[in-house]
Amino acid sequence: MANFNYNLKIPDMPREGYPGSNVNFKVIVDDASAPVSKVYLSVGMYGVFEVLKKENDTTFSLNYYIPYDAPRGNYDVSLWAVSESGEKGPVTNVTFRVV
Repeated sequence: MANFNYNLKIPDMPREGYPGSNVNFKVIVDDASAPVSKVYLSVGMYGVFEVLKKENDTTFSLNYYIPYDAPRGNYDVSLWAVSESGEKGPVTNVTFRVV
């Protein structure tokens, strides 16, 4: 089986937010070596696991409310795509700050 690969772009992802606030952003999957089925987001140490909404073959979006009781600080956020055949691609990590 060939390795599933792509370029993951997050052009307008906010880098910080407040407890109780809404975060919206889009993920663009470019140059994918196979058709993309889903894009996932996780914040592992806090049990957050989300499936982004598929807008078209290459664009996925997320509308997420930061919990009111979210501790302030930096969070490691992981994003990755999965091909239609179920193969997981490379993970992109970003930092998000709850202020």
